[in-house]
Amino acid sequence: MIRGKNHIISACILLISILTACQHSGYKINNSQGSFIKTDSLVGSDRLIEAIISPYRDSLKLEMGKVIGKAEYELSGGFPEGLLSNFVTDLVPVECERNGFQKPDICIVNVKGLRIPISKGDITVENIYQLMPFENEIVYLTMSKDQVLELFDFMASVGGDGMSGASFVINGARAVDIRVQNKRLENRNYIIATSDYLADGGDHFEVFQTAIERKSTGLKVRDAIIKHIKELTASGDMISSKLDKRIYYAQ
Repeated sequence: MIRGKNHIISACILLISILTACQHSGYKINNSQGSFIKTDSLVGSDRLIEAIISPYRDSLKLEMGKVIGKAEYELSGGFPEGLLSNFVTDLVPVECERNGFQKPDICIVNVKGLRIPISKGDITVENIYQLMPFENEIVYLTMSKDQVLELFDFMASVGGDGMSGASFVINGARAVDIRVQNKRLENRNYIIATSDYLADGGDHFEVFQTAIERKSTGLKVRDAIIKHIKELTASGDMISSKLDKRIYYAQ
């Protein structure tokens, strides 16, 4: 019974968060079509839906409203790098290591997948569900030197994106002066942590589909963000980030 309750609460949180994120990002749900298969005369009844949701409304409100940290200032997205994407890509390797995985050389997230900024002040669970309303999992990709070059050239061509563990300069539509872990690219394989969405080629990251190897971690990006914020808060730290020229334009 407890398990069923948690599933319903999680589903409600996810649905509310997706709708809220769409609203914040300017997306609209319209022109939808579908069909129904009749399974019970009560399906579709507003009273039935209310009866299902009502017992969990208070629990949902309590869970969503929990304050898990405080932001020193607003963390927003941006190109070629942004405070929000820097924060997320910096925390992913830390949380992967804490869960027993090796530290990746590079972490990549797409700025477009971070749906809202983290506002200055209190951060709630609901805020993070709005930020990351998707069930994206962190995966590890093994890529060669040439594949990493192709990856960074693609990122340079679109004006940058979320990245940690590396740096490069955008010169035209190419990535130059590339560093990984403060070293020039070597003729070896590199481990890249990213989301399963990007690993599947989402947001035009087709280069990830050519990876030498792919491993699942079982860790959700959203869960890693929540856990990291809680850990920083427990240590007495406010949530912050910085721009450090990990990606920037040539002068």
